[in-house]
Amino acid sequence: MKKNFLGEDIKIPQEYEPSILCPLNRLESRLKSGLEEFSDSYSGRDYWTSYETSWLNKNGIPQNKILNISYDCNSKFFVESKSLKLYLYSLNNKEFTSIESVQNLIKKDLDATLKTDVEVQLDDRPRDIFDDTRSIDEVSIAQIDQYPNSLIIEPGEEENVSESLSCSLFRSLCPVTAQPDWATIYISYRGNSIQHDGLLRYLLSYRNHQGFHEECVERIYIDILRRCRLDELSVRANFLRRGGIEINPVRTTSNYNIDIYREIRQ
Repeated sequence: MKKNFLGEDIKIPQEYEPSILCPLNRLESRLKSGLEEFSDSYSGRDYWTSYETSWLNKNGIPQNKILNISYDCNSKFFVESKSLKLYLYSLNNKEFTSIESVQNLIKKDLDATLKTDVEVQLDDRPRDIFDDTRSIDEVSIAQIDQYPNSLIIEPGEEENVSESLSCSLFRSLCPVTAQPDWATIYISYRGNSIQHDGLLRYLLSYRNHQGFHEECVERIYIDILRRCRLDELSVRANFLRRGGIEINPVRTTSNYNIDIYREIRQ
């Protein structure tokens, strides 16, 4: 396994350096959080966006695009965020003949690092802004718990409900640096209703929880599915960017890809 650069002071690479990419073992992360036995219960993808992707054209002129990558949530590895940032920095002074050659190189390096098929796309603008969910931010709750507890989630009395909810107050902590990670959580489901006050209280209980973005979303998905009688469930988190990169994990009972939209604050 390559060196993990999280929490360390590293010099910005001045030349192309694919070996700086660091894969993290997804199974090890799930074992630590007690989620490994549920990994077959959902599908989904991890979506990453880099707003600071730059290289040189054949005339040495800097080019800038927005990079979108995604890969399966059950791949053996996921990329360590700081190593991805450093890798993209290493492209800044490298000359390319076309955008396609940049995309192909990034895909080749990520495929080799993560041992999976990675989708790579360079765009002129970010994803569209879209939100048709019902916010639970203003729901009245009696208290905020210090640590995540799935027993807070309570099923409602209504049956055959189809609902899309969002909470923009979510915060967790980086497991290495303890820095806060802010996100909007989107929850769509079909089945018996979910009580909004318990759901909001549960999401807010992550404020002092240290976990990778992917682990937090998987825990939320599993806890809701275990506590409520649902036919379908999708959980998506739009995390605010750090270091020019945002991570948006999706976990769902469906096998189809979910459209990922950005928010105004992203």
